[in-house]
Amino acid sequence: MAIAKKPRTMNWRYNSSLAGRLVLWCAALSVLLLVPVVQNHAQTQAAMNAQARTDFERADADLNKTYQAVLKKLPDAESKQKLKETQRAWIASRDAEATRAADEVRGGSMAPTLRYETMTELTRQRIKQLETRLTSNAAPDEKDASTPSPKPTATSSASAQESDKEPAARNPNSVSPDKQWEYKCAEYAPGEGAPEIVKADTTEVVVDLDQDLTVSGKDAKETEVIWAPDSKRFACNYSPVHAHHTVFQSVAFYQLRGDKWVALHSPVDEGTERLQLAQFGKGHLPKDFNARRCAPDRDVLKVRKWTDANTAILYAPCYGRTSNELEAGFLFTLKFDDAGKWKIVDTHRISRKELEEEEQ
Repeated sequence: MAIAKKPRTMNWRYNSSLAGRLVLWCAALSVLLLVPVVQNHAQTQAAMNAQARTDFERADADLNKTYQAVLKKLPDAESKQKLKETQRAWIASRDAEATRAADEVRGGSMAPTLRYETMTELTRQRIKQLETRLTSNAAPDEKDASTPSPKPTATSSASAQESDKEPAARNPNSVSPDKQWEYKCAEYAPGEGAPEIVKADTTEVVVDLDQDLTVSGKDAKETEVIWAPDSKRFACNYSPVHAHHTVFQSVAFYQLRGDKWVALHSPVDEGTERLQLAQFGKGHLPKDFNARRCAPDRDVLKVRKWTDANTAILYAPCYGRTSNELEAGFLFTLKFDDAGKWKIVDTHRISRKELEEEEQ
């Protein structure tokens, strides 16, 4: 007689163990599948902003080459001057359009990318305009230099028309005495900008202060450039990244060597927590003055002026650690040699009357 075989059943312990292994295996597979996605997203917004800036710089370099070629080809001074004025107006119009594009994200982290992408697109369009005139042996017309908006919006139409009529006025103090260089802080969002030194009447960046000095956000708009009388050096008063509840202002020096600007030795070390006045004034402060009495959350060191091509005057105040009021202030005279090395040659303690004037 045939004996019916008992159906095989899986032990519940084994079944549970297998189910657990399956869950772990599926989880591991999911992680493996997600690795490429994570790697793709590893490109942070900062990296995207940097790439957008690089793309613009390439386009801008191409524009400058084309512009110079057209300028060289023009027959007389009058037509060259007309092209220069047209180019200035176009730059102002393009920058205004890029600012409006960045404003669409209300100062978000994507603002720099939108700004540079807009500038790149408009710059490429301008190159085509100039190339057409270059090949047709004619000077660019004023109407050809108007900046088309890549993404026109109803809210920006009126302001775009206004910017096309007249270029933005330049701050005379931003231009070097020899008219060869200019300080700009292109706004990419309301109240936020990217400080840089460019060749005058161009957008060719020669010193990227935004990258060099880690200046960003609203503090970038407070950056100030003070030119030496011979245009061979400049001081940059700036506010690097710092805690929002504090005040921190410092200074950097640059010198022209050949056709390139190079950073000089910094007066202070930002990496230390010591007050700038204590660092910079070491060995030059009065013996009866103790820098430890100064509030560390109001740390200021900045250039006031150049008295000649090799001499700069720096100002350093001391706000009371407990009173938080201006209690002392010093003016340091710096002397530079040909190599750009500096030394303090004089220290002046500001009088009480001068301090009161500072507070006004």
